[in-house]
Amino acid sequence: SHPLRGSGAEWEADDTAEDSMYYRRLNVASLALAVIVLGCGSGGGADTATDGPTPQRSGRNRLTQAEMLETTATTVYEAVQQLRPTWFTPRGTDPSSGDPLIPVVYVDGVRAGDLEFLRQLRIEEVERLRYINARDATTRWGTGVPGGVIEVSRARG
Repeated sequence: SHPLRGSGAEWEADDTAEDSMYYRRLNVASLALAVIVLGCGSGGGADTATDGPTPQRSGRNRLTQAEMLETTATTVYEAVQQLRPTWFTPRGTDPSSGDPLIPVVYVDGVRAGDLEFLRQLRIEEVERLRYINARDATTRWGTGVPGGVIEVSRARG
């Protein structure tokens, strides 16, 4: 008989074995994926129940009062210096004066001054901070913010 020819039963047996192996592999892959997804989504270590919840970091352009209170800082300036030091990094130099382009501080939407203003604010007075790059700050507040803005939202209450 010809090697490629065979009875239909032989072909069906081969197909059934291949299908069975395919579905076993698919089940193993699905189980592995589920374990990975559930493991990544758990978010905490085994000791979080005894230590209390770990505050979630708010992101590189945001800073919350809770995050600042976990530092040794007493002023907002010190907290930013510890937690987001890149916010204080000059964004180049002013071509006309040669001065470094540093962020301007706005408090509740009103221009408050330069970075030194943050030394006057106690952490308890602030709900959150947000760094806004120069392009987005110019769109919101107009020209005069080539180093960006540190936007301060005061705590209510």
